[in-house]
Amino acid sequence: MSDNILYFDCFSGVAGDMFVAALLDMGVGSVDFLRGELEKIDLEGWSITAEATKVSGIAATRFRVELSGEEQEPRSLADIQALIASSGLDEKIRSSVMAVFSRVARAEAAAHGETLETVHFHEVGMVDSIIDIVCACLLVNELSPFRIVTSPVALGQGVVDTRHGVMPVPAPATTMLLMGVPVVQGAERCELATPTGAALVAYFADDYGPLPAMRLDGVGYGAGTREGGSANLLRVLSGKIDVTGDPELVEQQVILETNIDDSTPEELAYLVEKLLADGAADAWMTPLIMKKGRPGVMLSVLCSYRDIERTLDTIFEESSTFGVRIDTVERHCLERCMEKVKTPYGTISVKVGHRHGRNVTISPEYEDCRRAAREHGVTLRTVFEAARKAWQ
Repeated sequence: MSDNILYFDCFSGVAGDMFVAALLDMGVGSVDFLRGELEKIDLEGWSITAEATKVSGIAATRFRVELSGEEQEPRSLADIQALIASSGLDEKIRSSVMAVFSRVARAEAAAHGETLETVHFHEVGMVDSIIDIVCACLLVNELSPFRIVTSPVALGQGVVDTRHGVMPVPAPATTMLLMGVPVVQGAERCELATPTGAALVAYFADDYGPLPAMRLDGVGYGAGTREGGSANLLRVLSGKIDVTGDPELVEQQVILETNIDDSTPEELAYLVEKLLADGAADAWMTPLIMKKGRPGVMLSVLCSYRDIERTLDTIFEESSTFGVRIDTVERHCLERCMEKVKTPYGTISVKVGHRHGRNVTISPEYEDCRRAAREHGVTLRTVFEAARKAWQ
């Protein structure tokens, strides 16, 4: 795994061919590499090319899958599984490909009221879509970034022709695939996010939001097939956090805040406890004097982009507030590990924080210290000091 961060900027939506083209344009893999891997699958009548092009004056790459032969029949999930399982692709690639198709199958089944056994892929089951998904998995694996972040996905508006007839944008399966993913409508009256593109984003993204703070070292532009209107491009940016720090310790998160003056202390304490139990990075309350001289609190919650909706649901359901403010923040964390030390009061766990390869702080675990203090009849402070001394 590399230390690269990949950021997919979906300002004009996302499609499978654009996803592959953007990575190729950035210099990941090659068409020859992809062609050699695709030949390990029992598919006939295809060829692939990557050509340099310009979109709105921007140099980009367009990835094309050319097909020959008869009209393709829809495939079931079992058909896709058999096709991929019998291929000579690496096991990791087969696993990723099937994970993407499983997402599509669940979305198609939910959208059309079918089961995983009865649902059939139409557009996404075509050879070109299979190739797009396999190539995307191959290229991401080739780079093996430790983190992938995606911007809100532009969807488009209007209607689109599908095998099921004319559908509103986004198509039903695309909508299901993007559940939990930040989206925007976009100004174009056309389909900007395809089911294949939506499936890839939903599978690969570790987080969503603005561009993470990083030192840029690469950029790629994948061109779509639609012409006219705004630049039909998917941009991918690659970078690293400053080399003096650990890139995994900088996170793009959000703070949700609301002022409350008419909830009971019991309700507020329960709310904070529930938010933390549900996965919030942190939650706290700050005393306030609000309008009309009323004492109140400002509830603050720190969480990831993917948890915004769940956190909002909890706040609205468990408090009396009618509105929540949301702001983006960058969270820098110490690298941490747990060590155990022996003290006169038993073994105590100690959390150790590192920065730039050196120890900067330690913190004995409260629960261990509390238990030891009670068992030995000494003060909590005595156990804390013994743990710190033992560690040093």
